[in-house]
Amino acid sequence: MLLVASIGNTNVRLGGFEAGDAPLFIRCAPVASLEALEAPADPPEALVVGSVNPQATARMRAWAARRLPCPVLELRAELPAPIRFACGDASRIGADRVANAIALHARTGRGGVAVDFGTAISLVVVSPDGVFRGGAIAPGLAMAARALHADTALLPLVDAAATPPALSCHTETAIAAGLLWGLGGLVDRLIERLSEPWPDAPALATGGDAATLVPHCRRVSTMAPHLTLEGLRQAYLLRPL
Repeated sequence: MLLVASIGNTNVRLGGFEAGDAPLFIRCAPVASLEALEAPADPPEALVVGSVNPQATARMRAWAARRLPCPVLELRAELPAPIRFACGDASRIGADRVANAIALHARTGRGGVAVDFGTAISLVVVSPDGVFRGGAIAPGLAMAARALHADTALLPLVDAAATPPALSCHTETAIAAGLLWGLGGLVDRLIERLSEPWPDAPALATGGDAATLVPHCRRVSTMAPHLTLEGLRQAYLLRPL
């Protein structure tokens, strides 16, 4: 079994893979309590890590040293990314975005757009020839809600989980409408703009807020909840031997 871990700014997701494409299990924990993650009963052949959180990465390595008798391979540190980059120096591209690009091309065989609805909304574009072309990053749902509350005197903090009417009379529902319909429209416009050279490019969605925001998007064609973990697995399977 191969164990893969995606470490974000808010949560850690741990997945176990064997022969099939679907994970055997998914375990999640807040970054603050990642040490509480349950290790698998059977020792994995390796733990592949993709992280945008250096401090949490160090803690994950310490957790693995205590709990797992296997090597730890971090994407682009010990494990090269099996994808070409159009932007020259790719060292500052987040590991989550790289993993999403790898999985996107493996899934479609012709590139497309991957939209990760996490703490931030991150879009990456892979061209049909399998090259990482770049993308865009925008505030995520919770981040935008907190900013409206923190930077104003009277606007409340709104949990925009239920779909509001587009025209809202009350402050709370007006904020929810702006967040959900506004971020959905933002994603649609970014997909349209980023994929102009490839107008039929598929758009896949992943991330913790995908289920909430995708219903407000018109351009997202497929839900791929484990896309980042799939990309980490692909990086391991395609590693130089």
